[in-house]
Amino acid sequence: MSIELSDIAKSSARGSFFLFLGRTSSTIIMAIASILIARLLGPENYGLYTIALIAPSFFIALCDLGISPALIRFSAHFHSKSKDRKVAGLIQAGIIFKFISSLILSLILLLLSESIATWVFRRQDLGLLIRFTSLYLVGQAIFETLNYIFIGLDKTENSGLLMNIQAITKIVASVLLIIFGLGAIGAILGLGLSFLLAAVIGVTVLLLRICPSLYSHNPGENVDFFQALRLMIPYGMPLYLSHIIFSLLTQYQGFILALFVSNTEIGNYKTAMNFSVLITLLSYPIASSLFPAFSKLSIKKDRNMVEKMFKLSVKYTSLLLIPASLAVAVLSKELIYTLYGPQYQLAPSYLALYILSFLCSGLGMVVVSNFFNGQGDTPATLRMSLVNLGLSLPLALILTFLYGVSGLVTSVLATQLLSSTYGLFLAHKKYAVTVDRVSSLRTGVAALSSALLVYIFIALAPISIPILKLAVGGSIYVASFLAFAPLLKVISKEDIKNLDELLKELAPIYPIAKRILSLEEKILALNIAL
Repeated sequence: MSIELSDIAKSSARGSFFLFLGRTSSTIIMAIASILIARLLGPENYGLYTIALIAPSFFIALCDLGISPALIRFSAHFHSKSKDRKVAGLIQAGIIFKFISSLILSLILLLLSESIATWVFRRQDLGLLIRFTSLYLVGQAIFETLNYIFIGLDKTENSGLLMNIQAITKIVASVLLIIFGLGAIGAILGLGLSFLLAAVIGVTVLLLRICPSLYSHNPGENVDFFQALRLMIPYGMPLYLSHIIFSLLTQYQGFILALFVSNTEIGNYKTAMNFSVLITLLSYPIASSLFPAFSKLSIKKDRNMVEKMFKLSVKYTSLLLIPASLAVAVLSKELIYTLYGPQYQLAPSYLALYILSFLCSGLGMVVVSNFFNGQGDTPATLRMSLVNLGLSLPLALILTFLYGVSGLVTSVLATQLLSSTYGLFLAHKKYAVTVDRVSSLRTGVAALSSALLVYIFIALAPISIPILKLAVGGSIYVASFLAFAPLLKVISKEDIKNLDELLKELAPIYPIAKRILSLEEKILALNIAL
């Protein structure tokens, strides 16, 4: 790596690490919350709770207009050029805009709640639940915007803090309100309170600590509210439309499920989706850190660095996500039964099928859109979303009608594969960047080999307790993949050197990482000698 690329890579690794810590701890708390809520409500009411949250999710997406991703792009870009006063102006304009737009939309949702329950979901008893969901729309919109801001400024530790505040508040408030007899309404109120509290704390930190520090630099350079919007909205609008498409697809999938399958099946599907966060624990920090990293470089001026960064990003992302996804797939039953119990007997098959979509990381699924966004080519991201939309609309409807939840998940797999392939084609055509397909294939073979060993163990082992199978099966998977990776040349000496350089400054995990890398180097040397 060159010095400049090394600095950017280390900054990205640091951001990924703190986001991973924050996301992991908050996800553990949220997982416990979801388990308790699911057990307290039961599959029927948990399914109603899941459906009620569909409408506000769409309304939250409507209020953004691309402001949030624009804040990442321009915060990272201008901060790297020491134009911090300009960054402060953009941040304040973004917060004000999101507050006003989300407040207006929350009032609209409140007024339309009964109509949405009756005419969209065909469940009149949902009206009251949807009415309560409108109460937290402002808090969630501001909370999400704050996370984008902290990521753009490389202050991901603050983002992690907010995630944990929100998660802790949710588990305490939701569980207590359910126990007090409020049922699904209590779960929704607890969720709303968690977003509101986290948003208030985040805005306080931002306005009292971070913005004053930014304003102290370059006192002559600033942007007012309308200048900031004129800069951010044109850039962010294609991403806003992409996000709307994604939200529409999510609501469309929820609507189709509500039409064709039972509340119990929806509850099982929601439980399976809760476990998908095991993979997003890895993908979210990486993707979030790659966006500002690519924003600091221009392919016109730094082509060699950008090309190398793109290829290595896909390679190392695949090295994490492909084996992790296959591990979750092969251990899906043990995971579900250990934490949720055997009453969610449909969830393991849904989880095992859905989690395979992360295999597309080998085609740049996580990297490509962040590459486009970092280079300012947001229309390319929009084109990928339109391809996804065009494929999803007919496939989801037909396959869900024919095969229920399994059909819906299959449609997700198909559209993710095709849209990722299209995105990679577009990146190569426009910017001549590519991925190391051989490396992705080798990673897949190593992970599949490990998964087969675990599958054989689960089928033959005389162990009936799910948590024991999970512990032993997980250990077998990790050990076998670490052995297969150097033997199948998934990693090279250069990869080990790069990873060692990236992880060196992450003191909490470097001693462990160093031992693993040393082991991989020894196995690699043995393989070469043979």
